[in-house]
Amino acid sequence: MFTGRVAAFEEQRQIEGWTQDVYRVEVGSVLRGDLRGTVRVTYGLDEGTAPRLQAGRTYLFATNAWADPVRDGHAQLYLGEMELVDDAQLVAWKKAAALPLVAAQ
Repeated sequence: MFTGRVAAFEEQRQIEGWTQDVYRVEVGSVLRGDLRGTVRVTYGLDEGTAPRLQAGRTYLFATNAWADPVRDGHAQLYLGEMELVDDAQLVAWKKAAALPLVAAQ
């Protein structure tokens, strides 16, 4: 989970059966995990077309690597409409990221 500035929209393509927009994102503040530098993030909706993320704007990303992260990058797990990150949103996500992870049983 991290904040990231969208550097550019790269392409739209099918990944594992899902239509995804692929973005180049510069990692900002890392809330959980170890991503650094610039990463590829995919974003798409279960149904319909996702609105394009705006280059130069900062969003909160909760991602998981695709099976081939070098080629496909990291999938945005939240599939709702993305909003620009603000202070209140960042505080709430920092609290959530600090919670301990519980293994599935």
